[in-house]
Amino acid sequence: MTSFTSLKSWMLLALLFVAGQAAAQQVILSEDFSKCTSKDPDNPGTKMDDGMDPYTLTTGWSCVNGYAGEGNAKFGASKKGGILVTPSIDLSDASATYTLKFKACAWSKDATSLKVQVDEQEAVEITDLENGPAPYAANMKEFSLEIKGTATSKITFSSSVESKGRFFLDDIEVTKLAAGETPDASVSAPGAVAFGTIGVGTELAQKVAISGSNLTGDLTIAVEGKAFSCATTTISKDDAANAELEVLFAPVSSGDYTGTLIISGGGLKESVAIPITGRAVQLTGKGTKEVPYTISDALLLENPNREAWVKGYIVGYVIGQSINEKSAIFGADGEDVSVSNMLIAGDVNEKDYTQCVVVQLPQGDVRTALNLKDNPENLGKQVNLLGIMEAYFGVCGVKNVSDYVLGDGESPEPVPMVSFAKATTITSGKRYALVVSDGEKYHVAQNIAESSSHGYLYVGDITVSNDEISTEESNSFTITAVDGGYTIQDSYGRYLYMTGTFNSFNVSSEQPESGYIWNINIAADGLATITNVEMNKWVQYSTQYTSFGVYPDEQGLLPSLYMEKGSSSVTGVGADASNAPVEVYTLGGVKVGSSLNGLQKGIYIVKQGGTVKKVMK
Repeated sequence: MTSFTSLKSWMLLALLFVAGQAAAQQVILSEDFSKCTSKDPDNPGTKMDDGMDPYTLTTGWSCVNGYAGEGNAKFGASKKGGILVTPSIDLSDASATYTLKFKACAWSKDATSLKVQVDEQEAVEITDLENGPAPYAANMKEFSLEIKGTATSKITFSSSVESKGRFFLDDIEVTKLAAGETPDASVSAPGAVAFGTIGVGTELAQKVAISGSNLTGDLTIAVEGKAFSCATTTISKDDAANAELEVLFAPVSSGDYTGTLIISGGGLKESVAIPITGRAVQLTGKGTKEVPYTISDALLLENPNREAWVKGYIVGYVIGQSINEKSAIFGADGEDVSVSNMLIAGDVNEKDYTQCVVVQLPQGDVRTALNLKDNPENLGKQVNLLGIMEAYFGVCGVKNVSDYVLGDGESPEPVPMVSFAKATTITSGKRYALVVSDGEKYHVAQNIAESSSHGYLYVGDITVSNDEISTEESNSFTITAVDGGYTIQDSYGRYLYMTGTFNSFNVSSEQPESGYIWNINIAADGLATITNVEMNKWVQYSTQYTSFGVYPDEQGLLPSLYMEKGSSSVTGVGADASNAPVEVYTLGGVKVGSSLNGLQKGIYIVKQGGTVKKVMK
């Protein structure tokens, strides 16, 4: 239960998340921040200190370190406290009851309290703010307390601490209840129920706390929306003061889901409608010890903040306080090998940190057994880990590891390989590899991660012999002639295109409206100039960032194009009976099921016994 520490005896302790309004109540101040229209409600970036009138329904608000979000506002920075002050309002009727209500939560891992002060009266400390990870809408609680004041009172909201005291506010309201009137029936509940991302065919339950006040009858519970349900349909008047519901999310296909938890009856003037959200993706694992999540699963789940088993190959570690191309070290060498973290990947040869999960190694047996500084022989071994799937170094991570199995699990499936020969011309519809030499090694461009919509093309090392290479099929790009130039599609069937001012690639499974036409010219020396027609930028390999980008001027090395020689193959596979079980894999060798049904668009490897074929869905 939310608690308040009040320094004034006349301030009444109360907690209301969502409430109906009594007819006798007069709203004397209301602000829902609907005029705050920044595009990111979880990271407001438009500062309002110079004047809040453009962002509020009524004039006279002021703030210090205030930022407009999308229908909400944040106050405070990482090392600076925040302040919000209301316009002057009349709180002078001694016979009336004035109530302040507002929704609030804390920034992730920041202080779980804020202060409320009327004029120069002693401040009230509001505690038990949720400070979990974004989305913050699901963390919002609505608090309520009685206040008194003068004819020109102002209310101040402020950080309880100067550093890491950031807080969000929304739906601020002050009401006046005349003497002798009875407050209307009301219900408290969370402002939203957010399930995050889970796997297709799995289910996740969330408990929802309900608290009713001044009810005249039983409450009715209903859930609208595909894949959401609630076993409770009625809460008696007597039980409603402190009740708990369990909402279930059980998706059977991939996609984004929305629904509504509706609470009605009990004398409420209006039903309470709580939005429900969830996302379902096709996963390989189940997060159990027997069937752990793969690295691809972890990247798709995007830090669900749940405990689960995850498996991967130990490929390196991170140095410093942030992760990037230079701080992600692949290997077990160096003077500064970390003992507190390691990188795991789905491919034992992975060299792209965006395709890895960073594992926090807590002090104790886990760190002693797994860290690469003391155990360099662990490099390349498969490890299964039980921990909390949450952000670490700002990327996908596993923290608070409590159990592990080292060197366990099945060997990875064989990866489809393709042979390519250096091209001097473009043949429409063929697959190509982008190859570059930095003077010491040859590198081949890799596809942008299947879970990402944009990025640079990172590379893997290859060997060139007689102007031919052999590389994973997932490193191929299909070039097709169209009006005005060519389209380029990656191994997942996604179009490469450009938008905005960035020098990175965007990818889309559907043909974009613009920015997807490329001009390609191969010079006599075999170097290819691949130019985005709309942006007038061309593909270059940056030796600084060790990746391919698209730049407006000369900043790197041009690639050579190598064209596919023949059909793809999977090594080590022979003929088998046609009635053998079907297995479906991504081009990276990750098993995703026994059928193409329910999978996202792309190219898959279908294996039946010893027969392997590539299928575009």
